[in-house]
Amino acid sequence: MKLQTLQALIFIEEVGSLRAAAQLLHQSQPALSAAIQQLEEELKAPLLVRTKRGVTLTPFGQAFMKHARLIVSESRRAHEEISQLRGDWEGHITFAASPAVALGALPHALASFSREYPGVTVNVRDGLYPAVSPQLRDGTLDFALTAAHKHDLDSDLEAQALLVSDVVIVAQSQHPRAQATRLAELQDCRWAFSSAPRGPGAIIRDAFARHGLPEPKLGLVCESFLALPGIVAHSDLMTTMPRTLFLRNAFKDLLCSVPVEDELPSPTIYVLRRHDVPLTPAAAGLIRWIQHHTLNHHLSVTA
Repeated sequence: MKLQTLQALIFIEEVGSLRAAAQLLHQSQPALSAAIQQLEEELKAPLLVRTKRGVTLTPFGQAFMKHARLIVSESRRAHEEISQLRGDWEGHITFAASPAVALGALPHALASFSREYPGVTVNVRDGLYPAVSPQLRDGTLDFALTAAHKHDLDSDLEAQALLVSDVVIVAQSQHPRAQATRLAELQDCRWAFSSAPRGPGAIIRDAFARHGLPEPKLGLVCESFLALPGIVAHSDLMTTMPRTLFLRNAFKDLLCSVPVEDELPSPTIYVLRRHDVPLTPAAAGLIRWIQHHTLNHHLSVTA
């Protein structure tokens, strides 16, 4: 089982084409086909279905992919960790961030990190728990900065508290319930969740339950932080979002913070990662900068 073949299989899944994957690997298509065939013979199972439109994974291929991704990512991390311990500060870090961090301390942390480690490439993605769990498990993500219920976390994940997020209820300025002061006044409203119902983007469910109200009416699930403010600004939907996102979005003039006096949950943002996979020194360094600037940002806001 060759590492290059596993990487090729990942590329094939991503681009849906043997030819395109071969180009990414600077390899001929016949050579790539032969390598995949050898892997299939080794596993005694077909991994790909070849059609005129491209290739797709078989059920065997889908089951194997999580192992392929983990093997490739662990190999990369091992090489980068040894290289960084030797003083060669190069490599890659990929992580997901919630808007509470992405719009607050993260830009300053990335600037400080880049000055210290200019040879390390950083890839930042949107992401909330539990949607980020598969990418943490297969090694696609080194870590995630996301709100979560700690007691609800999967047992293979480790959570380190980073900050407590200030959440507000948001609606378009002309919404009929824009000036509501009680959650009970919002029972008939439709809601946009920014994560699956189990996730932190659906904390209005917890707020309703705490006050003995029926389940809020779900109108939309929008896991794009960029799209959510605009969707709410041009609809009758209400949502919850970190105050930083409410204050720093392109549709701010069309939105309002609903002045509900009932207490809302204040989710904790965690640094989330697999407990059995060590961070590279560079990834650990980035987390330290994030923690440093998160503390400074909090002190400047509360001063």
